Amino acid sequence: MWGCLALLLVGLHLIAGPKITLSQWSVTPDANAALEEALQWKKGTMALSRSYSEMVVHNGTRYNIVGPGFVFVSLIGSMLTGWTGGSPDTFYPPYYVAMVALPIPFVAYWAFRSVLKSRKTGLGTSRLAWAAVLSAYLIVGTSLLPVLAICKDGSIYYINHALAVVGLLVFAVELLGRRRIWLAALGLCLAVWCRQMTCLYAIPLLWIAWRGHPRDTATVAQAAGSPTQNNLGQPTASSSTRRRKPRRDVPIAAACVAVIAAVPMTLNALKFGNPFDTGYTRMYQSHSGPIAQRARQQFFGPTYVKMHAAAMNTNFPIWELRGGTLYPVTVDIEGTSIWLTSPLLLGVFVTCRSWWRDRSRRVLMLSTLPVIAGLMCYHTTGAGGAGYYRYSLDFIPIWLLVIAPCTTGRRGVPLTLACLAYSALYFNLLP
Repeated sequence: MWGCLALLLVGLHLIAGPKITLSQWSVTPDANAALEEALQWKKGTMALSRSYSEMVVHNGTRYNIVGPGFVFVSLIGSMLTGWTGGSPDTFYPPYYVAMVALPIPFVAYWAFRSVLKSRKTGLGTSRLAWAAVLSAYLIVGTSLLPVLAICKDGSIYYINHALAVVGLLVFAVELLGRRRIWLAALGLCLAVWCRQMTCLYAIPLLWIAWRGHPRDTATVAQAAGSPTQNNLGQPTASSSTRRRKPRRDVPIAAACVAVIAAVPMTLNALKFGNPFDTGYTRMYQSHSGPIAQRARQQFFGPTYVKMHAAAMNTNFPIWELRGGTLYPVTVDIEGTSIWLTSPLLLGVFVTCRSWWRDRSRRVLMLSTLPVIAGLMCYHTTGAGGAGYYRYSLDFIPIWLLVIAPCTTGRRGVPLTLACLAYSALYFNLLP
């Protein structure tokens, strides 16, 4: 296990190191509203002392309107900085790297290792090796690579995406595996407090908690003298359709969802006097430009479905030869097709019959559809002219975990490796 993990880290350093440049990572309260809010919390207030693009002025007071995820991370990071001899009003860069960047490869490796349950996969290689391969794909073969590259400048939106990926990995792998509801809820909490649209994943959390753990079904079926699994380890009709009573995990899941919602709603009430007022709709009052104009016209609605559909599915950069090197021209392009940048995601359709037969994988995969629908109605794609569709990180981690057992099978191995090579090359070519 440790050898594969070490090889993963070395490979990431060689492939993504020049792009991500962890040595240059820093975050300052001058450029990050969440860090500034965390520092103000320590002074007993939520009012910001500086102006930011991610703020709203209410009753003459400036407030941060971005989710509280990185606020809590910044609070811990600045406290650690003070305790270890640094200025309590700063976030020491090594702590910033350790809390935002480093958890991703470790959590991804653990998650993919957990979903690859068989000891041997394609070409006789171990699941540990393929867990490392798929972890590498998530980091260097999806929009996560350019997101991490921009995190070095302390951009709050990109930081939130990086943190949310960790949360989604924990959330999904627990619902696919051991079903520790409290841990799945902890992952969902991190995701929701960073990326609000992921709150829709509370639906599969509550559903799976209500349906109970597969072991409960197996016990009932064995007592009745009927088999619970077929040769592929999948529930048989007799076990999967047997009636179940609501499980004791339901109150735990409901309480966790309530807490996840209560914290940002309380902050909203303290800032704006209304728990349902996030301040987002007023963020562009003093801004100009096409994004601000769209937001003032309609902040959220079906008007933007066409724009997002193109940004996610069909847009692509124009390639030019510059100095003997391929160069992607992404100016004036809203996003870029996830199927072009990360073709392994096409496995969602190729492996449909497999994951559809598994209840947990089916529920998780279908639960991404409301999230995608919500993203399609937002007034901006979040990455105009960047050569990738950043919002895809709200569902890609779940997709890759669901299809992982199929992409590492004997037939999937060559395609998986080819997709990894192609996507890593593409994202490294992006300026």
